[in-house]
Parts: sequence; C-alpha cells; structure tokens
Amino acid sequence: MNISNKKLLILFFGSLLLSLNTFAKDSLTFSEKDVELSSEIIGVLENYHFTKKKYPSIKTEALKEYIKRLDPNKTIFLEEEIAYYLDDEKLHNPYDQKTSLTKAYGIFQLYQSRYEKKYELQKKLLEEIDKLNLKQTKKLLKDRTETRWPASLESLLSLWKDILVSDVIQLSLNGNSLMETKQKLLKRINNQFNYYRQTNSEDILDLYFNSIALSYGPHTTYMSPKRTKDFDIDMRLSLEGIGALLTSDGMYTSISSLVPGGPAEKSKKLKPNDKIVGVAQEKEKIITEVIGWRIDDVVQLIRGPKNTKVILEIIPSTSLDESQTKVIEITRNVVKLEDQAAGKRILNIKEGAEEFKLGVIELPAFYMDFDAYQKRKYEYRSSSKDVKELIRSMKGEGIDGLILDLRNNGGGSLMEANALSHLFLGGGIKVQVKTSDGDIHGLGERRGFQFYDGPLAVLVNRFSASASEILAGAIQDYNRGLVLGTDTFGKGTVQRVEILSKGQLKFTESKFYRVSGKSTQNIGVSPDVYLPTLIDTEEFGEENLPRALGYDAITQTKTRNFKRLDLPKEVLAYEHKKRISESILFNHYENLKAWRSAQKEENFLDLNIDIRRTKKEKSEIELLNLENETRKKLGLSTFDTYQSFLDREEDQEEPPDIEEEILLEAANVLSDFIQKSYNTEAYQNQAS
Repeated sequence: MNISNKKLLILFFGSLLLSLNTFAKDSLTFSEKDVELSSEIIGVLENYHFTKKKYPSIKTEALKEYIKRLDPNKTIFLEEEIAYYLDDEKLHNPYDQKTSLTKAYGIFQLYQSRYEKKYELQKKLLEEIDKLNLKQTKKLLKDRTETRWPASLESLLSLWKDILVSDVIQLSLNGNSLMETKQKLLKRINNQFNYYRQTNSEDILDLYFNSIALSYGPHTTYMSPKRTKDFDIDMRLSLEGIGALLTSDGMYTSISSLVPGGPAEKSKKLKPNDKIVGVAQEKEKIITEVIGWRIDDVVQLIRGPKNTKVILEIIPSTSLDESQTKVIEITRNVVKLEDQAAGKRILNIKEGAEEFKLGVIELPAFYMDFDAYQKRKYEYRSSSKDVKELIRSMKGEGIDGLILDLRNNGGGSLMEANALSHLFLGGGIKVQVKTSDGDIHGLGERRGFQFYDGPLAVLVNRFSASASEILAGAIQDYNRGLVLGTDTFGKGTVQRVEILSKGQLKFTESKFYRVSGKSTQNIGVSPDVYLPTLIDTEEFGEENLPRALGYDAITQTKTRNFKRLDLPKEVLAYEHKKRISESILFNHYENLKAWRSAQKEENFLDLNIDIRRTKKEKSEIELLNLENETRKKLGLSTFDTYQSFLDREEDQEEPPDIEEEILLEAANVLSDFIQKSYNTEAYQNQAS
C-alpha cells in the first residue's frame, strides 16, 4: 500500500469513527485495570503455556483472530482496511497493551458503524421487496470464511444486497408469501441490530482477550467473571437446562456437543451441528427468533427450572438447506453425576454353532466426585469404581467377553483414565505426560491386580477424545484387546485453570503420550478394525481446529505384552467386511454419506429463484428415494412426499437404530476374535 493510499485510508477511518452513534462513543471504553489484565494474561501464557511462545511472535496472529471473530464471514471489513491494521500492528511495541486495546476498540467501533450501514441498506431494500430481482444470473458463495474480504465499498454494498436476495429466495421456497418473507426478515434484522446495540465494553474485552488466548491454541480460553460462573456451574453438573454445549459463528447458535445423560441427549431430538434459530417457553405460542443473538442471551432463554419445557426451532445438521427447520420440545432437568454413570447390558451373539455371551459397558464420561475424594470419603463416586462393580456382576453371569463402549465420550479425569486402564492391565505405566518445561513422567501404579483378564474390545468413534484415547491407546499398546470403530478425535493435551485478578485463564499446560511414545495429538488412536460411522470424520477432529498443537513422539516406555492379539487383524476385517456388504442398513448409510458429500461440493447459491427451486426439488426427490428404497428392503412403509418424510411422527415405525447396529457389529467382531483365535492359520488362508 503506498503512502497516499494510507493517508486516504486513515482519513476514511476517521470520518467513519466520527459518524459513530452516541451509544458507541459513550459506553465503549476501557480502564487502566483492563490494560493491566491484558498484560497479566500475556505473562501467564508466555511463561506457562506448553508452547512457551513469546507474545511478539503471535501478536499479529492475535489481531487477525480478533478481526476474524468480529467478521467471520467477511461481510463487514474491506481488504485494504485489514492490510492497514496488520501493517500498523507491526510498528508498535507488542507489550504496549494500551495502544493495542485502543486499536481493538477502534476496530470494533468501525465494525458497529459498518454494521449500521448494512442494517439500513437491507431494511430499505425490504421495504421495497417486490422490486428485488429474484431471477439473477449471479451466484453467492455459501462459505465466505476462507475467501478474501471485499475490495471496495461498492463490492461490499453489492454483497449485502446479494445476501438479502438469497434470504428472500430461501424463505420464499419454504412456503412464505412475499409479505410474510418481508415481515420475517425485517423482524430478523431488527432483532440482530438491537442485540448488537447492546454490546458493552466487557464483550469487547472478552473478544480481545480470547483472541490472544486462542492464538496459543484452540483449548486456551479467557473466562470473564460471568463466564467463570457458567464454567463453575457446568463443572458441578448442576445446571438446570437441556444439557447441551453451544457455540456461535456470529449468526447462528449451534449445538457443539451434548452432555452425556442430559435431557437433550436422552431425547434423541438434538444432534451436534444442529442450528438453533428460535426459542419459546412451553406456555408461549410465538417462537422468538434468535438468529444473530449473542450466545449468552440464547443460553439464558434455553435455561430454566427443571421439569419445565423449552421449545426450539432448529435447522437439523442433516438439512439440505437452511430453509428446512424443525420444531422440537425438550423437558429441562438437572444434569447429575448419576446421569453420566456407566451402564451395562448383555448381548447374546451366535457365531456358527456357538453362542457367546458378551458384556457391554457404556461409559459416557470419565467422572469423579472430586469434592468427596478430597474430603477422603471412602464411598466417593467414580467411573472406575462403577465399572469395576459392573464387571464383577457380569463375571458372575458368565460373560465370554467384554465391550467397553467409549463412543462420544469426550474424556474427563486423567486420574480416572489411569484407574480404568488398571482394571484391564494391572500394574504398569498407562500414559506419559510431558510438561511445558520438557519434563516427562509416567502415570500408573508399579504393581496391581488385573481385575478383568478376558477377551476385550474398546469401541470408539470420532468424538471419543482425551481420556478415552488414553485408555484405548493403552489397551492397544499393551496388546491387551481390540480397538474397534473409527479414528478418535485427536486431543492429546492437558489444560489447567489459572485465577486472574479478574476472571480465569484456561490454557494448555502439558501433552500426554501413549506408552509407545506416540502422541494422540491430531492423529488420535486408529482402530484395529474400522467399523461404519455416520460421522464425516474429515469434518471433525483436533486437526481441524485452528492452531492445534502438532503431532510428535517421545521415547517408548517399558510395557508388558499381553499377547492377546495373535490373530491377524486382516482376518477380523475380512469377516467384518463380508457382513456389512450384506447389510441393508449399513449400505443405506454409506449411500447417504456419499449423497451428502456430493451436496456439500456445491459451493454457491444461485440468486435465481427458479434455479434454486429446481435444485431443491431434485435434492428432495433423491433423498426421498434413498429413504424409501431402504424402507422397502426392510419391509417398512414408505413416504408419499418429502414433507411427509420430514413430518414423520416419532412413534412411526423406524429402521433399526444405526448406533445399535454398530454396537452389534462390534460384538460380532469380538465373537470372531474369541472363536477364530484358536484357528488362525485356516482363516489366514481364507482371507488371502
């Protein structure tokens, strides 16, 4: 950028800042204590974060993160503005946080001014909605997160108009008249604007401090006093609500994950990546649209006393487009420790002339009553103690093998991961931990009794993370049992919380490694036999998180080889593939995954209502045909229309639960292992 352009840009910024609303100028300020807090956060991260990065090395990255979090879809700032800010950032002392905060507030005020202009333009266009051209030859990029910022104000104004035209087309295709579309969109942008006007200084500081924190890694977070309170509530599992963790992209509030044992998870009505577009209480008839709302305000609407109902309008993660919404009802409750407790069941599996009795332990989380443990109460509750009792009871029933189901188990207590591994491995190191200082130590008892020594399989999926990966990795490295499922999440880091002068800082303090020396970071644990999955494993996982720490390895520690897996894995994979190739349900979901993958390759939205309608109808027919073909093969009734498929009642006959089918296939693989491990050579020849 040349000098004259810089001067023009500075004058342009100045004129924008002078035009800000009074509410922005009067309320958005920071104090000397905020400057000190910023320096305090930087000091903790420089000295104690695992990477030990000095702030000057990530300062520009932190500013990029701040701008990105303000404008994730690149619909507010201009490319030249971003370049100016980043160039200017390099000229200042990194530790001069007063200057940095002044710039952060200036950027935010520019954002507010620009947002107001966007609001005014779209409101004016909606007032004359009948004059909008809904049959253009243009296309709109669906995901703008990886594209460039607009190059000029003219292109920015054109983008704002295109976004509105796309929204009008979308609502029109969903059955709304032009007047209904106008009213709904006016209500939406008014709600969004009103909520942006409520932004206060605390919100900007939270955004700025978290931009610094996230520049060190995805699991490093600043928690303001308000967010600290929410964090403490979640850790005590006493939150009265639906048991769902939420995230926001600035427009939509989405389901990040479901708390195991919580109301949402038990209802089977919500899934990760579902978008919440409206909320109502059980006695209300009108759903309040929450598109564009701040996430804490959405949370407050969803929370409420136990045994009351909340109504959510969602865009299911499986929807073809955002015009397809669904209204669900969930009864709030308190998520208690016992709701996450391990549970057991027995499966009887026929393998040729033989029948095997297999025990299954479903473990949603690695839990522990730390308060009772610290008070030295003998009867404290923990996952390892509960699992031990479940195994004891199933051993009494004469099980031939055991499946430990860790699907969707996001982890928990590192102490519990070690204790659970001990039940199956006895003494020995279970996991290695490397601190930010480079010190490495093993975790595990030197001696110990192997409580269960029978055939064992650990079932995992892409959402099995952290402590789940420690346990699965130890079972695999000790050659003690089978790991079945998919590659796991790949979170190989440990976090700690530091109390600050205001709020708290959660940051990555250490990494853990398998006894083999391999890290689970980014790559996770790979199964011995891959089982089908509904999850698009390429979309999820640690490796997809920005600035995730990299994979590395350390020296292998001393381990015992249980020699329980002498049967070649290829033999088990061969038998497994034969079964699923003949499975109607597994073939259906493979076809469905392939179909959805093809849909996602469409990167643009046509700004022509006729073309959009044709594509929408084509997709609906394809999906309906996929569903009906499978239902016919399963002997179930079919749907006459796509809408009847969407509106199907919960008590209508449904295909077998795919998650249950995956568990049954894991049981089949374990049965194969138990039977065929005594006849390895014959099955080797058959497999080849």
